[in-house]
Formats: sequence, structure tokens, C-alpha cells
Amino acid sequence: MFQTAREKLLKTYEKAKADYVANTLPYHSTRAIKFDVVDVDPGPNIAYAVARANQVLTFFDYGVGSPIALGGFSGPATEAETNLASAKSTNGSSDFVIEGVGFGCRGARVVSTDPETSPTDKDVVDALDGINPVFDPAAIIVPAQVQSPFNLENGMFQALLGYLSLEFEWDRSRTEKLGVVDLLPQAGASSYLRANGEPASDNRYRIPEGYIWRRDGQPDSEFIARVRLNAPLVVPVSLSTDAEGALITPSAIYLDVTMRLFGLQLRLPSAN
Repeated sequence: MFQTAREKLLKTYEKAKADYVANTLPYHSTRAIKFDVVDVDPGPNIAYAVARANQVLTFFDYGVGSPIALGGFSGPATEAETNLASAKSTNGSSDFVIEGVGFGCRGARVVSTDPETSPTDKDVVDALDGINPVFDPAAIIVPAQVQSPFNLENGMFQALLGYLSLEFEWDRSRTEKLGVVDLLPQAGASSYLRANGEPASDNRYRIPEGYIWRRDGQPDSEFIARVRLNAPLVVPVSLSTDAEGALITPSAIYLDVTMRLFGLQLRLPSAN
């Protein structure tokens, strides 16, 4: 008889005849997709941002404090990037039933080509080096096609979704292919123009049958989600100019993307 993953896991805990704790706190993990900026044409002030094919983003393969690279940033991951304590493992010896997935763009990073940038504030300079994310609604530095009132959604991110495939992997042996990422809403409350679906906090791709991510030491305890860009994407972008009329041309644009897993988590209660 068919049983959902939730039913199977609950029965396992009930057979143990022990108290257990349940919660629905989602897990999240962040990676970045790179666009190279090439073929600058100073006549019409345009260039081309190219997301190269076969980029692979691996989510949930690092924990807080693990070294990661996001654009120009390279360093330890924080709670903003993931809430996993350890790579590929659930928190607190828990079992987790994956019943929903969300996928959204957290922000943009731009690597500037100008080595003699006039700003001196460290956070600003780091933003121009792609270390810090930058929000530029007036398209002063970032091309208008990435962020601006002209574009009421992140058009570059939306264009990528139909070319990104998603698969889950357990224990480096079992793989489940879920399809194309344009199935996945952003799983956060936004305006209708930006929500990629119904603008509600429970806007997510639902998996009623569920998948089980087991606690450490059990089969199916090592888990990752893998996203692959299967074709190149070319986006013509408009370039701004500085006070002297020189083109402001980034060498690369990175989009930070976050995946969230929703479902039911079960664990034995703490002794403390």
C-alpha cells in the first residue's frame, strides 16, 4: 500500500515508543551563478552578459563556518548563506521529510573592471569587487537589465530558470531528477511583479509523497541538491557612464540564488 514519506517516518518513531520533537523549520543554502561580460561596444554603450553552460551549483554541501565562494567573496559561510551546522547533514540528529522546494534570487554582485575606483569606503569598494552584494535600483553601476525600475523583476534570473535542471542526491549513490527549475517558486512573500507565482510565504513547489533525509549514521543521511545550467544564456546589457563619460563595464555579474527545503523534521528530545 502506498505511504507518503511523512507517514513512513512517523510510524518509525511511533514504533520506538519514545517521545519525539517535531518542527517545520526549513533548511536553506546559497550559491552563485556567474555571467561573464564580453564584447563591449562603446558605440551604443552595450555589452553581453553570458552565463556559460555546464555551471553546476551544489546546495547543502557546506555548513555554517565552512569555506565558500560567492562572486568575489571567499570565506566562511554565515547563517545568511545556510542554516546547516554540518555539510550534507540535518541538524541535531534529526530526520527530515522534504515536502516542498523554493528557489529564489537573493541579490547581485558585480565585479568592476576599473582598478582606480574613486570610492574609499571599504564596504563600497568590496561591493565593486563583487565581495559584497549591491542593490542599485537606479542602474548607476549595475546594468539596468540586472536591477532597475525599468525591469520590475530580475529578468536575468527569470531567463535562467528554464535552462536549469535540478536533482537530489543521497549518499553519493542514489539520484532523483526533479526536472527544470522554472517549476520552483521563490518561497517568499513578494509583490505580484516579483513573486514568481502567488505572492505568499508558502509559495513553493510541493512534493506530496516526500523524500526522507535521514539523521547521521543512517542510510540516506548525506544529502545534496544539484542544479546545472544546460545551455548558455546571452543577455545584451546597457552600460552606464561615469562623470567623465567613460563606460562603467563590469567584468562579471554574479546572481546569488538560495534554495529552501520545506517539510517535517523529527528528532528525539534533548536531555538538557
